[in-house]
Amino acid sequence: MPLFEIGYRRYEGERTSHAARWWPITRTGMAIAWRSKLLRRLVFVSFLPFLYFGWVFFVIGRITDPGTDSDGLFYEIASELLGRHLIAQLHDDPTMIRTAVWAMVFASFGAFFQLLMAGLVAAIAGPPLVANDLRSRAFLIYFSRPVSRLDYVIGKTGVLVAILALVTLLPSLTLYALSILFSPSLETIAQTAPVAGSIVLASLGTIVPAALVVLVLSSLTRQPRFAAVAWFVICLFGPMAHMILQETRGLKDSGWTFLLSLPHTVRTLQLGLYDVEGRIDSVAFSGDLREIVHGLTTTDSPVRAAVWLGMISIACVLILLRRVDAPTRI
Repeated sequence: MPLFEIGYRRYEGERTSHAARWWPITRTGMAIAWRSKLLRRLVFVSFLPFLYFGWVFFVIGRITDPGTDSDGLFYEIASELLGRHLIAQLHDDPTMIRTAVWAMVFASFGAFFQLLMAGLVAAIAGPPLVANDLRSRAFLIYFSRPVSRLDYVIGKTGVLVAILALVTLLPSLTLYALSILFSPSLETIAQTAPVAGSIVLASLGTIVPAALVVLVLSSLTRQPRFAAVAWFVICLFGPMAHMILQETRGLKDSGWTFLLSLPHTVRTLQLGLYDVEGRIDSVAFSGDLREIVHGLTTTDSPVRAAVWLGMISIACVLILLRRVDAPTRI
């Protein structure tokens, strides 16, 4: 049948909501990123700390069980991990310091190892997301469809947010579920619910700024490797600049130099959310406990870190909207 005899034909396929037009971009981007063997291996490595932290919660669950012998093997192991004074208090009244112990474990898990994993994963999955579209002029395909600049930015951000969540939020929530499973009673959920909220907020405080900064770097070049190098420069030289300024006379006690370091700013926000020092106020500060929490506290302002990360995120969104629109302007 000739084409001109077909006439107008109504579209009979499934229509999607405008609010969900970013999802195909995210879904396709995740499928492409997941082809990387290195990325899959890093996601696997992000769960390896379970071999240590899972054992910690198993031991804590046993010593808080009233039927466990106070002179047994689990007490000896727990005393080596957390100190005899803290373990004695945990046995006598676990409801008093269970929140503090959970905060200590998750702060050490999230503010150090997961922060490193997030930086590595962002360097692998993030740089190609926008740079490849700039190089291949894929914007002509995207914007020939009913896709707005905001849809594109949300879709690309969703790719990196989802991948970063695989190495930060998902392992933390899985470990939290294991900690509840190893606990002697479900009362642990009510006692540690504030820590669960801190886990979610701390993960988002890591994921969102990192994803947006990497996407901005990706939008500034057509070569993903240049964006990856720029990301490593930010992650490495920012802490170096902070350390140098801390040794400078007149700036040593300044409350803003840590903002020059993105990793330090994110860690400050995380430690502020877990509030380990505040949650152990009810626990006598023994020498063992002082050594444990030494690296889990900060003298910098978590509020200032949150405001600065929020400003960075907003600025990155505005830059992304501008850069995405640039190839379509004449």
